[in-house]
Amino acid sequence: MKKLLMLLIVFSFLIAGCGQEQARKKDANDQSEVTDESNQVDDFKVSIHVEDELDAYATITYVGEEAEKDIYHGGSIFFFNNYQLDGDFKDIGAMHLPLLTTTLIQNEPHRVTFNNLDNITLKPGKYKFEAIAQFSLDSEDILGTEIEIPVSKMVVVE
Repeated sequence: MKKLLMLLIVFSFLIAGCGQEQARKKDANDQSEVTDESNQVDDFKVSIHVEDELDAYATITYVGEEAEKDIYHGGSIFFFNNYQLDGDFKDIGAMHLPLLTTTLIQNEPHRVTFNNLDNITLKPGKYKFEAIAQFSLDSEDILGTEIEIPVSKMVVVE
């Protein structure tokens, strides 16, 4: 009787675990559908723009009280990624350049273009364009002052 009870308890945990895994997979798939074309964190507003599948860019705007603000980042302020949601295309951005400084002027958008889309032909389908601003406010304490602001936009290519 104890063995049967123990077997039922183990079996219940296995069933519950499988259900939770399926729920996590479903949540991950649903999450890919979420878009936030504009996002503000503290004094920085980030937006993504896709005018057609090869004219995509992101902007960062300093909206604080100072006339200008220096930010510190890798080769680009943004990581640019592009995923085909109904296919297998994936283009993940990377940065391998040294620390750079960009001065943002108050309320003036600073535009950065998706350079990783050059020489790419996108097949018809549904795509998620993503820009992740990643920068710091202090060159002496890069990790302690790091800010990350993600934005994304869904685009259908026909």
